Amino acid sequence: EDAPKPAIEEAAPPPQPLPAPQPEVSPEEVQPTPQEQPPEPDTVDQEAVARLALEQQQAEELEEQEARVRQEQIDLTERERQAEAERKQRLREQLDAVRKQREAAERLTKMEEQRLQQLADRQAAPAPQPEPAREAVQAGGNNGVDTDLRARYALAMLQTAQANWNRTLAPERTRCEVRFTQIVGGEVIDVSFQRCPFDDQGRESVERALRRAPMPYDEFKTVFERQVTLTFCYPEEACQR
Repeated sequence: EDAPKPAIEEAAPPPQPLPAPQPEVSPEEVQPTPQEQPPEPDTVDQEAVARLALEQQQAEELEEQEARVRQEQIDLTERERQAEAERKQRLREQLDAVRKQREAAERLTKMEEQRLQQLADRQAAPAPQPEPAREAVQAGGNNGVDTDLRARYALAMLQTAQANWNRTLAPERTRCEVRFTQIVGGEVIDVSFQRCPFDDQGRESVERALRRAPMPYDEFKTVFERQVTLTFCYPEEACQR
């Protein structure tokens, strides 16, 4: 038998040279990024903006003031217009009152002239002389009272009252019976309405007519009556129907 052959050992590789040492490099410091500085404000622009804002504020204030002035002027004009209208209305009322007073005075003057003329006419006209026989019959048949004289007395009182009566204050074709009391001399001291549909104004006109002047007296002493009843109505021709 063959004897075992010894194993052939491989030769070890030669040692490798060590790497050359590298110089140490210090790490670079990271520099912070510089922040951007805000731009410096422009002084000229700020002044312009402030001036513009002030001008706008002044313009608004001026506009408001002008608006107030216009409104005040409108209010003043309206007040003046109302005051002028009221003044004209008062003037018209005063003129109307003066006109009515003048017309009333003219009516009274005219009625007074008519009354005086009627009195003058009656005084100028001679009293009728009754025939002796007729006068005797009248005196004997009426207890010595002259009925013709009494009739003339009633007519004279009615004419006196109507001469002083303002007919425009009473309705037409309407009879108003009134009874009045007089004293010696013909002065009326009391008036009472019997059957009279006149309103207060119409009744007042009748009472004024009775009290304005004394009733005829001197020529009617023998037939004087203390209480008398008269009827007021116009126009006469319509009232007699």
